[in-house]
Amino acid sequence: PLKPPPAGSVILLHACAHNPTGVDPSEDQWKQIATVCKEHKLIPLMDSAYQGYATGDLDKDAYAIRLFESMGMEFFLCQSFAKN
Repeated sequence: PLKPPPAGSVILLHACAHNPTGVDPSEDQWKQIATVCKEHKLIPLMDSAYQGYATGDLDKDAYAIRLFESMGMEFFLCQSFAKN
């Protein structure tokens, strides 16, 4: 089975419009991802270069970012405005 990395490890996540697949986790899957990150004390690095492109809704595409924040997690966010 896949084992989580050591506590304090940085994990790269695409907040929406996953590159290169374009397949995004569901809201339930995001909750599972966030829970694993929190339980194992991982540091998320979220790439949100395509906010607004995944669903056409800026708020909906920010779901993962808001979820991690609502869970009191510290994380890094890379936001690009060159594409949106």
